[in-house]
Amino acid sequence: MPTTRTYGNWRRESGFGIGRLGPAQTMTVFGAVLVPIFCVYISPSVALFVAVVAVLVLAAVLVRVGGQSLADVVTRSVRFTRARHAGWTELSGGLLTDHPRKHDLPGPLAPLVPLDVDDGRGGKQGLLWDRRTGWLTAVIRVSPVGLDLADRSQADAWVAAWGAWLADLGYQHLVRHIAVTVDTAPSGGTTLQDYVSERIDPRAPETARSVMSELVASTPTTIADVDTRVSITFDPTRAVPRPADLLGAVTEVTRWLPGMESSLAMAGVAVLGRATVEWLTGRLRIAFDPASRPDVARARTGAGSDLLLWSEAGPVRAQESWESWRHDSGISVAWALSEAPRQAVVDRVLTPLLAPGPFPRRVTLLYEPYSAGTAATEVEREITNTQVRRAFAQRTRRDETQRERDDFVRALQSAREEAEGAGVGKFCLYVSTTVGAEELLPAATADVEQRAGQSKLRLRRLRGAQAAGFSAALGVGLNPAELARRAFR
Repeated sequence: MPTTRTYGNWRRESGFGIGRLGPAQTMTVFGAVLVPIFCVYISPSVALFVAVVAVLVLAAVLVRVGGQSLADVVTRSVRFTRARHAGWTELSGGLLTDHPRKHDLPGPLAPLVPLDVDDGRGGKQGLLWDRRTGWLTAVIRVSPVGLDLADRSQADAWVAAWGAWLADLGYQHLVRHIAVTVDTAPSGGTTLQDYVSERIDPRAPETARSVMSELVASTPTTIADVDTRVSITFDPTRAVPRPADLLGAVTEVTRWLPGMESSLAMAGVAVLGRATVEWLTGRLRIAFDPASRPDVARARTGAGSDLLLWSEAGPVRAQESWESWRHDSGISVAWALSEAPRQAVVDRVLTPLLAPGPFPRRVTLLYEPYSAGTAATEVEREITNTQVRRAFAQRTRRDETQRERDDFVRALQSAREEAEGAGVGKFCLYVSTTVGAEELLPAATADVEQRAGQSKLRLRRLRGAQAAGFSAALGVGLNPAELARRAFR
């Protein structure tokens, strides 16, 4: 009897630090302890004042609130309060408002604009250009084959091909990150009804038309709209030679896409093609205004095509609160991955989270690969940092926990796998759900959190950063980690 293959060995990037503290937090603790001691030799009165400040600093770093330090919680609260007072958490377009940048999307998505370019095959493709960084994002539409009817050996081969595709990203020096997005929503039968009604021949027999009408009427709640896409974000400045202008950057990105598409097709998905600007506009319009889903579906057939203009992609009005984000006809809540599965899991572990449910939901896995040249350095650095933590624990005569021992074993295993050719990268998961009325939020949030638990994931609600979490879950090239790093440059 064949054994079921399992997967795991995910670990959080630790860095140098004491216990669960990061490098910056560790240095802060050392400073808060040593500075008052030095001040004693200068002035006892000054040392007393510094000691009080040091106690407050230690409390801010060491006290945990919801898995985060008190300093992080206070900082996020202060930033959100400042943004709200400055008016940065609200967007009001209005029907008669003439704004010079009226086509900009809200919040972190503002720098994105679409480029309608040739795909090199006689067709068109849409690229999302980040005007701030110069990055270009291509969206590939895919359709998963599914595991229900697949043999175990075939499923293992698909997972292996996916791992090989991720490992190959370390050699694709133009790739900044990739995102896999699964967008599900109950369609209510509207899409099916429109599809059938437009294709019924009025000259068909009455019996045939009656049967089709009854079939459509009997399936209003048994179908769902499921869309899967892979977004690849390129940094043209890494190309050699470096493109001189935007046209050269688009040409370079278009040259890299065919090879990545062909490799992706071996990972258990059917590549449907590259997203066009109209398709991207429709998906964004539905995300910001869920009530427009039937109108967008009809616009794609040719009627009412004005809805697919980029100026219609963003919301007319949006307002971010601490717990949620309200945009046009929807109210959304976003989460981010707090902890990956600790145990080994099977290939179907994410099925509960990805399966359609009673509320629209977007799940985006964002992967940021290390280059092949730096991957070995990163895994060796993690081993060194773990050894430093263990040595400090022995010096302070603190018993090593089982979780710390397991983490060291996983660090060694990561180094062995990297030496054998495995890819190394950082990943995160972003989830958002949208409802049409505020009274439905408790049920929608409970549904997501229950599904995440069934998928062995721990999610953290992005309080004070709902707009950023919602934008990341769209899978259009936004990486919140990059935004955070950019803020400290």
